[in-house]
Amino acid sequence: AFSPDGKTIATASGDKTAKLWNLQGKELATLKHNDSVRNVAFSPDGKTIATASDDKTAKLWNLQGKELAILKHNELVYNVAFSPDGKTIATASWDGTAKLWNLQGKEIAILKHNEFVNNVAFSPDGKIIATASYDKTAKLWNLQGKEIATLKHNEFVNNVAFSPDGKIIATASYDKTAKLWNLQGKEIATLKHN
Repeated sequence: AFSPDGKTIATASGDKTAKLWNLQGKELATLKHNDSVRNVAFSPDGKTIATASDDKTAKLWNLQGKELAILKHNELVYNVAFSPDGKTIATASWDGTAKLWNLQGKEIAILKHNEFVNNVAFSPDGKIIATASYDKTAKLWNLQGKEIATLKHNEFVNNVAFSPDGKIIATASYDKTAKLWNLQGKEIATLKHN
């Protein structure tokens, strides 16, 4: 991941670390976990890094590599995302939940699926969270953790994304389709692969 100003790169590795680098490839900091690091994200202001790890935690760090908070799940944490205003972090875990946290590492809400949660995304206005799960659904939630809509596939849903205007959600599934949906959970289009 690139920092918002484009001057720092964060990498996630199976060597149980994430690292921060400058554009010349000089290592700036090492962020340590107890197992593989799956994903990394910068806050919108570029001052905080979030890491997702197989050690059942996500962690928040500053640019100097100081650990700021630990966000705990019951299984590996697959992905992590910041809200557009940078005040909320969403984590996706194989414990069947996504969770919302504040910057102090306090749990705000639990978003429950019936299987692994692989991915999580915030709408551009930060008011809706989308989750993708192995339970063959993606779901839309508000910031209080209330489910707004369920988007159904025939197989695992691997990824989810919002359009830039926030009005369309795209889901990608192992059923060889991607689908487009509106905010009410109505299917707009199916994109079929072989």
